[in-house]
Amino acid sequence: MIRISGILLAAGESKRMGKPKLILNLGKSNIINATIDNLLKSEIYELIIVLGHEAQKIESSLSTQDKRIKFVTNKNYREGMSTSIKCGVLTTSKESEAFLIALGDQPLISPKVINRLIEKYQSSKVGIVTVMHKSLRGHPVLISKKYVKELLSLNGDIGARDLLKQHLDDTASIKIESSEEFFDIDRTQDYEELKKIYDRKISN
Repeated sequence: MIRISGILLAAGESKRMGKPKLILNLGKSNIINATIDNLLKSEIYELIIVLGHEAQKIESSLSTQDKRIKFVTNKNYREGMSTSIKCGVLTTSKESEAFLIALGDQPLISPKVINRLIEKYQSSKVGIVTVMHKSLRGHPVLISKKYVKELLSLNGDIGARDLLKQHLDDTASIKIESSEEFFDIDRTQDYEELKKIYDRKISN
């Protein structure tokens, strides 16, 4: 089986929220635990959780003891998402064949979607697979290890967007029907909406 390393970006400052959003309550747990649970239910080989702002508080809130999890603290998290991606990539196992980059505040991304990304990566033989709703691409994104040097050269807060633009001819995507899968949390209003969506999905 192909070895995919999940890299969960959980180092941000939550500036627009004004408080650590990843430990806000969601269902019977919190946002980051719900996100981690979905990743661990997928076919990833390991999960690197990149912490930064409020690292100790976030780590102590986690409920899982899964042996696939590794923690790394990004001391340069204020310099943008690219520093967390680099931290995560450098922490992955040597056996890893590709990196699944996910966001800590996307608890609605299901294991099914993650596994579809992995299946598409294997069947299409391309180097990059993204999730797409209509014409909008989003996270998580799956990137081959052949792009490791470019990932380690990223700068600022743009994540892997530049990498995708440069390699559109080596990129495939899976389509999702609902924009809810993309839902992330930046403001209090987003959080209130997330709780409604999450509760509805759990009750169905």
